[in-house]
Amino acid sequence: MPNNKKSFGRQERVAASIRREAADIINNEVKDPRVKFATVTEVNVSPDLKNARIYVSFLTDDEQAVKDAMAALQRAKGFVRSQLAAHLKMRYMPEIHFIFDALLSESMRLDALIAKGLAKD
Repeated sequence: MPNNKKSFGRQERVAASIRREAADIINNEVKDPRVKFATVTEVNVSPDLKNARIYVSFLTDDEQAVKDAMAALQRAKGFVRSQLAAHLKMRYMPEIHFIFDALLSESMRLDALIAKGLAKD
């Protein structure tokens, strides 16, 4: 049982490190302007530390802009992974997968609807 607890702690530490570094790399080192306002919301690392899901959101509700930004992130995936490997100095860098996190844009849309409803009253 102690082994599971230990690996869980490592998994969480790796995820937190990847989240912090990925956010910095995406915002400061990726040159594509379409990903300029990307926010890394969460990172999930598999128990074997071979895969990392990086959830990103954008400060827009424009579907085409989000699709373009996600495509740009997919193209920059190799660069981001190599930079993560250099910054984190891990023996094995997990394969990264970018996933759009719609929670932020959905909450912005709901806020706009609420504001619109309040303005009518």
